[in-house]
Amino acid sequence: MNFSVDLAKVEAMGSLPPYSPDAMAAYVKLGLSSEDRLYYQLVSELSLGSAAFKPGTHLCMQGQPAHDAYVVRQGELDVQIDGASYRVGPGAVIGLAAGLADVPHNMTATAVTVVTASVIPVFKALKAFTGCHPGLRGINRGTVMRVLNLSAVPESLK
Repeated sequence: MNFSVDLAKVEAMGSLPPYSPDAMAAYVKLGLSSEDRLYYQLVSELSLGSAAFKPGTHLCMQGQPAHDAYVVRQGELDVQIDGASYRVGPGAVIGLAAGLADVPHNMTATAVTVVTASVIPVFKALKAFTGCHPGLRGINRGTVMRVLNLSAVPESLK
């Protein structure tokens, strides 16, 4: 599976409100993929904070609680999970599944370069989860369980 974001296309969007008719037209005109669109919508969210991390800084550590999740805007991270190593960059979401499931991180993510990220406080994500349409809750629940390889629904997602 390949997940990537075309930063040149996303930057060409400028500062259009992500759900405006102009943005919808630009998505088509610029040929943004679903990953590009999701990334643009997340980084355009003004209610999220931002953070910067120096190389060598851990954004999360395996076994530690997940209080915040991060949407990588710039930079690269080394992610260690189950003995495997992955390099991720813009568009990667770190820690959201663990936060929603209220379980410790299943990975360690370390900045390789300077990383800037949008910060999603887990309590806000859980509030949004409980307030969304039941069908979307089910999709999110299934996704979190698949990402974390859980066999039982966590209490936080019931």
